[in-house]
Amino acid sequence: MASSRFQDLQARVKELKRMLLPSKFDPTGSYKDPLRVTTRALSFRVLTHAEVETYLEDRVLEVATTALDAWEMNKFVSVVTFHLIGFGGRATDRPPDSLHATEPNKIKQWPSKTLIDDRFSKCVSEFNKRIRLENHGIKEKNIMEMFIPIGFDMGKCDAIFLQAMSNFGEARGAVAHTSGKGHVQKAVDPKDEYTTLQKLIASLEVIDGEFDRLLNASKAPQ
Repeated sequence: MASSRFQDLQARVKELKRMLLPSKFDPTGSYKDPLRVTTRALSFRVLTHAEVETYLEDRVLEVATTALDAWEMNKFVSVVTFHLIGFGGRATDRPPDSLHATEPNKIKQWPSKTLIDDRFSKCVSEFNKRIRLENHGIKEKNIMEMFIPIGFDMGKCDAIFLQAMSNFGEARGAVAHTSGKGHVQKAVDPKDEYTTLQKLIASLEVIDGEFDRLLNASKAPQ
């Protein structure tokens, strides 16, 4: 069964379709007000991209936060824990020569040199920051940055899925980062926009299942 967060994504897409796309698609792609239809179809593309991106970020951080909580409360180590430390981007230095800071200006950073708790906490904190503030997209490179640090089975992301996500990201960028005038003048078929999105959503349901597996794996046994 899909997660509640995935169901929220589906509901949001359905809502955007109702607000922005024609209630009935014309099989020929011809509409009475093509300018209005195209503008709304492009808006649908940009807004659904944002929904997919936020969904991925939310689920990835849910897994990371759960792994951190399991460690802090139960000292439980999961495959997610190992991956966050291994791919968190922080250097895993050897222990220092002394237990306590040798200089006053190093006191604050010393715990991360001697305590795995502090080091792991900082790994998750920095991962959270990267995902929320520095990740801007759903292309292959964005997916790698989100998925690998939590131990995601990249076998679930075949080349077709990664290419489809990258294509969708590029299509969104073409609208969001350039003047809309040229895009609007070229008719956009709302049915094509919806079909593309639906295929992505179907692929994401498999991804959602892997998120659930990692979420369960990151929890301490009861």
